[in-house]
Amino acid sequence: MSCDRRAEVVLIGLDGATFAVLDPMMRDGVMPFLRDWSAGGVRAVLGSTAHPLTPIAWTSVVTGRHPGNHGVFDFVRVTTEGSQPSYVLGTSADVRVETLWAIASRHGRRVSCLNFPCMFPPPALNGFVVPGFVPWRYLSRAVHPRDLYPRLKRLPGFDAKGLALDWDIERKALQGLPESEFEDWIRFHTDREAQWFSIAQFLMREEPCDLTAILFDGVDKLQHLCYHLLDPTLASRYTSQWAQRVRGLCLDYFRQLDRFLEAIVAAAGPGARVFMASDHGFRAAGEQIFYANVWLEQQGHFGWRDGTTIDHEGRLSLDGHAGPEAFIDWSRTVAFALTASSNAIWIRRGRNGHDGVSDEEYPRLRQQLIDGLKMLTDPATGERIVERVMTREEAFPGAAVDAAPDLTLVLRDYSFLSVLRADAVLRNRRLPYGTHHPDGIFMATGPGIRQQAELAPFSIVDITPTLLYALDLPLPSDLDGGVTTAAFEASWAEAHPVRHEQGVAAALPTEPGAASVLGTEGEQEVLRRLKALGYLD
Repeated sequence: MSCDRRAEVVLIGLDGATFAVLDPMMRDGVMPFLRDWSAGGVRAVLGSTAHPLTPIAWTSVVTGRHPGNHGVFDFVRVTTEGSQPSYVLGTSADVRVETLWAIASRHGRRVSCLNFPCMFPPPALNGFVVPGFVPWRYLSRAVHPRDLYPRLKRLPGFDAKGLALDWDIERKALQGLPESEFEDWIRFHTDREAQWFSIAQFLMREEPCDLTAILFDGVDKLQHLCYHLLDPTLASRYTSQWAQRVRGLCLDYFRQLDRFLEAIVAAAGPGARVFMASDHGFRAAGEQIFYANVWLEQQGHFGWRDGTTIDHEGRLSLDGHAGPEAFIDWSRTVAFALTASSNAIWIRRGRNGHDGVSDEEYPRLRQQLIDGLKMLTDPATGERIVERVMTREEAFPGAAVDAAPDLTLVLRDYSFLSVLRADAVLRNRRLPYGTHHPDGIFMATGPGIRQQAELAPFSIVDITPTLLYALDLPLPSDLDGGVTTAAFEASWAEAHPVRHEQGVAAALPTEPGAASVLGTEGEQEVLRRLKALGYLD
């Protein structure tokens, strides 16, 4: 049902985008629209969460809260009580606070939200949701409203399998692809982004909303594998025909993305305020992998199950679908790294020391681990392996702090740790690899937005307050972030004072019956696929 309504605010998420890659793309003519569009507005470095991981960081972007308050710390929710610690799939129910979409809906604004994490089961918004990280077989039951899916199926080129990630390819990409598979992998993500754009274009035309948001995550996927071919400070070292061909395909992806950005901005119209943001930035990882559980074993806090093999491939996680029960001997383990994605160490707590350390022993063991990790050095260079060790109170202060990992590690090269068994704490990485960095990107243009202005860095928790302000909506009083008023012209800010309202404790409910959409089988499939990606074990 098309109409003349236009978006007031558009949020375009570029997962993992960094100015280190985008600026050369704009300068060299690969992304001419982004160059010209961004020149007419503001830009800034956007600081990510203490651990810059997709579900954690995007949830902070779209709630205006730090992880310690919104409650998302990984792709999964970890339970350490009992004889065998475990995890379950993280869902929208784990987000303990209102989202940007829920706040706007509560005020009668129409919203659309495409490809964002932690949006399944879909909340009952005043608008449309197509969540990310849902197996393609369940996609028809994952969208909101339910009658949206038949309409999407009629879009030219719609392919549910292609819209979802090909998890087997993704696992290989994070663990290391042979050169013969790089090109097909890049084409897969190029095609997948085209599907998300098609959905966004359809909704903006047929069901225009006051707030439209879409997340393009191919930026992150390409940079994990090809960062060394995209950052010009590194790319000049790789001159083979294969490297040039793969780099050319990556540039084609960014050219296509530039065309998508142009079309979305055009569809929004000149009266819209358009914001682009990333959840984190990127950089090249170092040449070595840190095997956290190997170090914990050496300290006497971890035990391997009999028969656990040595990793000789430089992997972060197990191939296939095995979980921690495949390699952890819980009878000999009180401290452990469970998922590669979290860069965290958990400490088991037990009554009277049963199945873990007692409350009295806990502070001593935690400090012992902190001191040991800080002293850990590369025997070849003498450099520290762990740049920083954060307690849960330091990394994730807030109402949900007790659900956070006990220790979060920042490695010297910002890379992810490995949870596997190895013959040394450090092993060489087989292939160049890109990893997350806390410095992301922010850009904005539109009525009331300053022009040609470089802002001081600010936090991702300021995005939701800023978007609510751009929608002329009051800010809940319990947000951690604030409006980035420096992005707006002084006359606009003077005419539009920031307003506040009492915060709402809970997010909007999900659709009736949505919590059972996946069921046990579906949840296990998502978990298997996250393990296959290399994030979980």
